[in-house]
Amino acid sequence: MKNVFARLFNWPLAALLVVATGAGCVQPQPNAKAAAASPESGITAAEIRAVVQRVARRQIHPLADGEYPAVQSLEQARAARPPAGIEWIYPWGVTLAGLIRSTEVTGDDAPANFAREHNRICARYHAWLLGLRQQFGASAEMNSLVRGSKIARLMNLGNLDSCGAMGVQLLDSTIGQPAGMSPEEKTVAARIADWIVNRQDRLPDGTLWRAKQMGGTVWPDDLYMGCPFLVRWARQTGDQKYLDDAARQIVHQAALEQDADGLWFHGYFVSEKKTAPFKWGRGNGWVMVATVEVLSALPENHPDRARLIEILRKQIAGLKPLQAPDGMWRQVLDHPELWEETSCTAMFTYGIARAANRGWIDAADLGVARKAFAGLAKNVSPEGHVNGTCEGTNIGRDLDFYIQRQHPLDDIHGPGPLLLAGTELLLAKPK
Repeated sequence: MKNVFARLFNWPLAALLVVATGAGCVQPQPNAKAAAASPESGITAAEIRAVVQRVARRQIHPLADGEYPAVQSLEQARAARPPAGIEWIYPWGVTLAGLIRSTEVTGDDAPANFAREHNRICARYHAWLLGLRQQFGASAEMNSLVRGSKIARLMNLGNLDSCGAMGVQLLDSTIGQPAGMSPEEKTVAARIADWIVNRQDRLPDGTLWRAKQMGGTVWPDDLYMGCPFLVRWARQTGDQKYLDDAARQIVHQAALEQDADGLWFHGYFVSEKKTAPFKWGRGNGWVMVATVEVLSALPENHPDRARLIEILRKQIAGLKPLQAPDGMWRQVLDHPELWEETSCTAMFTYGIARAANRGWIDAADLGVARKAFAGLAKNVSPEGHVNGTCEGTNIGRDLDFYIQRQHPLDDIHGPGPLLLAGTELLLAKPK
């Protein structure tokens, strides 16, 4: 399994073992050429690593497992101590994925170990609550107990937001572990896969969509909420049909939402047969992260590979002229009067760096990603807080909707993309 994962993502096996097992705490030493600040970015590899480590450490907090006794009543179940420190929400899933990946370039095992323990607690709690649901049925009292838990979204699923991002990091956190996935973790992963593959609403051509939201909409966000998990489920099961499904999702959505300039509109209204009117930054970021994740797994001879590379290159070409002088991108990409936004900038940094590292675009474009990270670094406090991140956002029909979105200190959508971005930059081969 370790070798499969290394081939899938082209990671050096030695580095993979650091991520997967927590072995080896020696901090990687950058060579002099890689550590030197580029004239375009003004940021060194050592500075990138310091930002990554600072943000990663900021996410670690106390975890405590709960009590999961056999009970004779729901009153007894309510009296049992619940776990503490856990959460089940998609931005937190991206953060946990970033923590797992960061270990590879910092040599700091604590973030990945934290993510693993978090997932084990979630899985054990999930198993207990499932048992209670089987024992007592879906009564109002039982449903109230579930709603009050920190994993209510996992218990109820119901949409892609509750599935893919948390599922991705769950699968990644167990790769290379001597015992593999625990039975409880396997149950969680299988439930997520069942929702994405069999239960999520799809258009006739198989495109994932939200049939009941805003009259029926296709969201670019859902490319991340579905495709990276499908890629990993293909690896987990050995069945390529899940990989094919992930590639088709990007092709189908590009036909609906990608504009002539390469940028993506923030959604498609199915009943109206028209795109949403604006090109939201993070919506485009979800697309790029999903595309490079899928491309990283597609074999060279896959029939959709060339199309995905074309989609990616077109998007990157559209983004480059919109990059602000300090390296950032805007809340709505083609509106330079709007505020600079960190999560989309981090996602573009990750995607462009991955594309340059894998040879899908010119290696010189790595400078675009480094410049972007230099801008991101200015939005990270000495304590590891990330500033300038847009809160969770619906599809807007007017520009003022996006202008008025809040961007509070340390919004949960910020740390994960930044961790992924910095890690990918530090994996770049010296030129």
